[in-house]
Amino acid sequence: MENKGVRDFSLRYDILRGQIKYAEAQAVGPAAISMDIRRKIKQVFTGDLVLPNQMERLSDRLRPVLILNGVEYPLGQFLLTTTRQIREGGRCFYRCEGYDLCFLAQRTRVEKRPFFPAGERYTDRIQALLQQCGIQSAIVEDSDEIFATDREDWEIGTTVLDIVNNLLDEINYQSLWFDAAGNARIGPVWEPSVNHIRHRYGPGQENGYALVKEAYEREDDLFNVCNVFVVQCENPDRKEMMQAVSVNDDPASALSVLRQGRVMAPPVKLDNIASQSALQRYADLLRWRSMAAQEITVIHTALNPVHQCGDILALEGDLAPGVYEETGWAMELAPGGLMEHTLRRILYR
Repeated sequence: MENKGVRDFSLRYDILRGQIKYAEAQAVGPAAISMDIRRKIKQVFTGDLVLPNQMERLSDRLRPVLILNGVEYPLGQFLLTTTRQIREGGRCFYRCEGYDLCFLAQRTRVEKRPFFPAGERYTDRIQALLQQCGIQSAIVEDSDEIFATDREDWEIGTTVLDIVNNLLDEINYQSLWFDAAGNARIGPVWEPSVNHIRHRYGPGQENGYALVKEAYEREDDLFNVCNVFVVQCENPDRKEMMQAVSVNDDPASALSVLRQGRVMAPPVKLDNIASQSALQRYADLLRWRSMAAQEITVIHTALNPVHQCGDILALEGDLAPGVYEETGWAMELAPGGLMEHTLRRILYR
């Protein structure tokens, strides 16, 4: 999506029941949506709204829609978990806070120890767990990884979100998130690279969205630098302990064993993993992260409604050009509102 200068701007707040719109909420003032990939529930909505009387907050969903130059962009679906009624200036409205549909998996707890049989695919079980929470719409990149043993790892009362994210981590997938259309998204972790760029930002409109203002800081911590990584998985149901070792032997890396000698990290012990290959990928990911210095950049642009969770984007021009992972964003839903993007660039050492 490109910024074409002056834009016709409007907002609508749909109320959905069973994925069908039946009413609208009216905005009293500016609202906001934020995303942070570090949160269990990735997206949060806040705003002052006049809600329809027939709305059932525990099941109905709020769908903000941004309309730019006549094109509608849904901005996700939210359950309004907290509302405070306010009377001000002769008008009654609700000060609302809502969470994306990860909330359904967070509030659902298992009432007996779940049992997952050996041989079942991880992604099949994850979809079944989501359906138990009422999450019927999911876009899934299937994995061939299967449970190597029967699994009864989780206690009564564990949230489904914790179980799902544990399983996703075991196959090196992203933690659960939802897209702008309200679909659960299940897929592998993406490394920042030119092959995965979804957005470009530069100094002029011809390069996409112009930067409105920017801030910059860099973080590079060398205190606990290691170059040998051992990951172990020991489980009574397995015949023997599994182990994977990953060594930074890249001659171009300042941290490699060739230049620093062997510096071993404390072994990481896992309760379970999908396979030996998944265990090796886990160890390789630790090595990859150890070679990366994190450079954090914050930029501000006009509202861009097609950003999702953990997008890869490129900065062009004089400000820290490169490829970044977007770890967070925040939209001010108002005419002239800005969008703040928090970006992480990986610099290999």
